[in-house]
Amino acid sequence: MLENILNIGRRIVPKKIFKAIQPIYHFLLAVSGNVVYRFPGKKLICIGVTGTNGKSTTVELINSLLKTAGHRTGMISTVAIELAGKRQDNKTSRTTLGRWQTPKLLRAMVKAGCKYVIVEVASEGIVQYRTWGIPFDVAVFTNLSPEHLNTHRTMTNYRNAKGKLFENVSISKKKKGVVKVNIVNADDKEARYFSAFPADMHLTYGIRKGDVKGTKIAQNGKLSFNIEFSGKSYFIQSDLFGQFNVLNLLAAWCVGYSQGIDPRIIKWGLEKIKSVKGRMEKVAEKNGVSYFIDYAMTPDAYELLFSEMKKIAKGKVIAVFGAAGDRDRKKRPHIGEVAAKMADFTILTDDEPYSEKPEEIIAEIELGFKKVKKNNYQIIRDRKKAIAEAARMASPGDVVVVPGIGHQNYRNIGGTKKISWNEAEIIKKIVG
Repeated sequence: MLENILNIGRRIVPKKIFKAIQPIYHFLLAVSGNVVYRFPGKKLICIGVTGTNGKSTTVELINSLLKTAGHRTGMISTVAIELAGKRQDNKTSRTTLGRWQTPKLLRAMVKAGCKYVIVEVASEGIVQYRTWGIPFDVAVFTNLSPEHLNTHRTMTNYRNAKGKLFENVSISKKKKGVVKVNIVNADDKEARYFSAFPADMHLTYGIRKGDVKGTKIAQNGKLSFNIEFSGKSYFIQSDLFGQFNVLNLLAAWCVGYSQGIDPRIIKWGLEKIKSVKGRMEKVAEKNGVSYFIDYAMTPDAYELLFSEMKKIAKGKVIAVFGAAGDRDRKKRPHIGEVAAKMADFTILTDDEPYSEKPEEIIAEIELGFKKVKKNNYQIIRDRKKAIAEAARMASPGDVVVVPGIGHQNYRNIGGTKKISWNEAEIIKKIVG
């Protein structure tokens, strides 16, 4: 099998040489995987969702509304994999699956009678040919902020990598009776770039501007707002938290509209989602204190998260977090600065250090607190003890938020060792 041959080659070729030919290796894996599984994407309506934040939630929302409309679907996200209603956690540690895993899964979806597949598309997945061979029909852009710069080096390269999803929509062969659709967050500064790619249908969405706008936003227990489009108004009430989820709901609404689904069915499909695992998920409440987990990793994501926590909290916002190792180091002081300004108190702790020294990661986050001359933090390296200390100091009306790990069921320690970890269950045990 070509996959085995290529993997053997990877082990025997010297690292420096392999790094130089790595794109060829990735490409050959992608081609061979699609050939073996007979390019299954051609038999499906393929929807790709890309951006820095909100991808997993948007994928879940699209999947829900399509199923509510009576369609059989497949879904691949950072959080989960779903095949014709059968769901399992994504345990691969990848947003975009491997070059043989993806076509194999898509072929199973075709066999199961799926009409649609919704794929969360990461920029690194694109440049490593993980989505090669999938002829996308709908591309959705959520937003862009600094991330994965250890791979892409510049924001322009990062943006252009995501743009390849939209290029795929514009140049891949059109399927009979299927419309090519370009859906873009009009509030994002890169909206013009993504909107410029050719498509049969262009839709923009946003809170400030766009074809499809979210208005009269309120968070009173439930998140509620109106969708204004083409002179009509549609009321949405969701169990999701936060204004940023209005954008995710709008993006999914656009997909439903592009597929000719009745707005009432779209509404029902969107409102079915009660929460997305590890995405601003309320996991416990005890003695008047609410506990949330999230998958935030960028300064922008932390800013949005803390902003929403401050709206929910009647008292203090207490944060417990660190940062993953072997990632973009430049963002760490910025995350520290955001926490220093927006959280009332922060406990810095270990996240997933991979091959880096945990204490050095924390020291880099700490620079953000020192920059703004705030001492509203302490360091507790043991993550369980850090959460327990946050619970101890919390008073009724406070919110404890633990970002970074989110839905993951493991933590990577030392680069090769994975330890079992379920943040939601750990918090529940700590608070009783």
